Amino acid sequence: SSASCVGSGTSPLASHLGVRCSPVLQPKMPMKLFAHPDNYKTKKALIAAKYVGLDIETPKGGVAEQIGRIPALETDQGAIFMSSAIARYIARISRPTGLYGQNLVESGMIDSWCEFCTQELEVPLCTWVLPVQGVFPEHPEATACAKEDVKKALQVLDNHLLSNTYMVGHIITLADISVCCALLDGMTLVLDESYRKPFANLMRWFNLCIEQPEFKTVLGAVKLCGGAGAAAQGGMQEAKPKQEAKPKHEEKPKQEATAKQEAKPKQEAGKKGKDAKTDDKKEAKKEKSPEELAKDKKKNVIKEGGKRGVEIEGAADMGGLQFFCTSVLEPAGDLDLTVESLKAMNAKSDPTEEERKGGSGHIGKMIFSAGVDQLSVVAYVPEEKRGELCCEEWLATVLGSQGGEIVLKGKDISSGFVKTNSDKNVFPLKIREPMILEANNFLRKKGLFPEDKDDDDDDMVFGDDDFPS
Repeated sequence: SSASCVGSGTSPLASHLGVRCSPVLQPKMPMKLFAHPDNYKTKKALIAAKYVGLDIETPKGGVAEQIGRIPALETDQGAIFMSSAIARYIARISRPTGLYGQNLVESGMIDSWCEFCTQELEVPLCTWVLPVQGVFPEHPEATACAKEDVKKALQVLDNHLLSNTYMVGHIITLADISVCCALLDGMTLVLDESYRKPFANLMRWFNLCIEQPEFKTVLGAVKLCGGAGAAAQGGMQEAKPKQEAKPKHEEKPKQEATAKQEAKPKQEAGKKGKDAKTDDKKEAKKEKSPEELAKDKKKNVIKEGGKRGVEIEGAADMGGLQFFCTSVLEPAGDLDLTVESLKAMNAKSDPTEEERKGGSGHIGKMIFSAGVDQLSVVAYVPEEKRGELCCEEWLATVLGSQGGEIVLKGKDISSGFVKTNSDKNVFPLKIREPMILEANNFLRKKGLFPEDKDDDDDDMVFGDDDFPS
């Protein structure tokens, strides 16, 4: 039997994957973290501690004074300092929580995003935010460059999150915690609504993170920046010298004043004429009918599905996958549109087209789309694979894990949904990832999901110390 694992006590990922883990001893006494309580790097460590079920106190003084720096984590066996080292140490304490990944590839990806966060995001964002917080005076040229660098970093994150719910894998990891905390001050102080608007995928992910109980316990309610990001400068900028009183202009001749007064009615008339023309144009541009809006929506669904089909085909070719589970955004929980998305993925790809679409009809798949009222799920099994997998059985098992309902039963395509139920704490975004894991777990039992034969769960390692030099 597998050993019991420490942490928050529950690990859906560990149970789904059948991860065996060695027991990790929890400290009998709470660890002490000496750090600035309001610093985003401190919050990164505290959120990680919530996930692994580690008690941490944040007193003043102690080991921080001895080693001469903060943050510092005091343990029974010595002190760990530097925020990144502390966060990684905490994330490794409980493997089944998955904060540091479930295999070497995932842990490497988490390290990659943590390094990206430090180098590409935190540096320019701090250059922009710290003057607003009053830490040091603003240098306009540096701020202008920082804004452009932040925009580039956010675009990288937004592109990545287009087809990923989380930074790595299907659950919250240290990568999510690190990037979310790094963005926190920016989101509340300088990244106003107009600046955030182009990054819809990033904002979906950010809001998902801060709504998690572990994040909320540490961060509280996060209020996004609503204005132009011009918060108080903390009195760091020097007061501008008072301008000398300007001498009064001599009164102009009455003739000039009379001429201006005569010109005003003409200007006002011209202005009214322009306003009238603008109003006419607005009226001419009619609002779209429900049929036109539905047509546009379906077009976006098919476009997203076609692009995702190409991605699935490429991933399957590289990884030898026969089946693939993924989520799509555009259908927004609409079951019929989710089926349309699936069809777009399966459409035959035209190699002569400049932008390829579809091409994954030979790959079995299960598609999930979360909306406000429900999570729609569509399963597809190509004809040549029906001897290995029953489409109806696969969907029934996955929907059954959350009390869902089957709408269509078919050998090739089956579909269904899970309704939102706030009384039972069932929400589409919350249950989507566990259901994807359930779908993959079903494939594993059938021997249809590729396993890494070289990895032994008992010998799983994380970090540089585990590799001989």
